[in-house]
Amino acid sequence: MRHTNRTLHAALTTSQHLAHATLGRLPLLRHTLATAHRVQIAYVKEDGEATVRVIEPVEVRRSKAGDWYVRAHDLLRDAARSFRLDRITTYTETA
Repeated sequence: MRHTNRTLHAALTTSQHLAHATLGRLPLLRHTLATAHRVQIAYVKEDGEATVRVIEPVEVRRSKAGDWYVRAHDLLRDAARSFRLDRITTYTETA
């Protein structure tokens, strides 16, 4: 666990591209969503429609089927929503 935390810390102090290469996209996305207050995401729905959302993450968890989700307050819809992590194409922490 200590090695993972050191690796994560080192990756987060570099550019996001380097962090993706070091940790992999999904672990870094999970970490960002678990620690950020507000995140802008580009999301592709199941039907293929792409949207951009600003969310305030509440919880990141894995479903029984093995997919990762973030439960968040969606500022566009002003409602609680869940987003599947593998459908988030880009993300940026916002203020």
